[in-house]
Amino acid sequence: MKLIPAIDLKNNKVVISTKGKNREYKLIPADLSPTSDPIEFIEYILSLNDFNTIYLADLDSIANFKVNNDIIENILLEHSNINFMVDNGVRLFSEINQYKNSNFIQVIATETFVEYSKIINNNYNDYILSADFVNGKLYSKNCGYKTIKPNKVIAMDIDNIGKKSGANINNVKKIKKIYPYSSIILSGGIGSNDDIMTAKANKISEIMLLTALLEDNITY
Repeated sequence: MKLIPAIDLKNNKVVISTKGKNREYKLIPADLSPTSDPIEFIEYILSLNDFNTIYLADLDSIANFKVNNDIIENILLEHSNINFMVDNGVRLFSEINQYKNSNFIQVIATETFVEYSKIINNNYNDYILSADFVNGKLYSKNCGYKTIKPNKVIAMDIDNIGKKSGANINNVKKIKKIYPYSSIILSGGIGSNDDIMTAKANKISEIMLLTALLEDNITY
């Protein structure tokens, strides 16, 4: 099972969700991390385990898109040996891949993206789709996500980000109906090794998580 630390950034600091779907966040507390500085935090995460992939969500850009963020540029440069999955809230095809570094892959989220036809027309496949679930329903700007064929899809349970409510396999089943040939990355609600075993039993080989890692609830 591949574990991927999932880091949320707001005002260039590491934050954690307090109320999931309501998009309320606070600085990561001292009992979980010695720092909220993104670069220092990543160094701390890497001291816990030899992760080779990290997910970054630029919450400010997700709310109001901006072409690039200096702190993400610095993270990609500072940790050039790590592969990053970056969700910066792209809406349009022209906004994809604005970062110069090669050690990241673009995350396209159903919550924000609208130009799926251009993905098809440009034969573009170097991305990961984030299927964002709220209240058990896939949240999207339009239905274009059904027309693409992503290699990987994140089953993003927004309601349970930062919580330890368990692996939401219902979301996984819904994604498999739309994308039967895509690999699925599970995100949200992972709190223990039992959740990881549940994911594994459902043929999931990658999980995004953070709180359980920081609380040392996972045996690598």
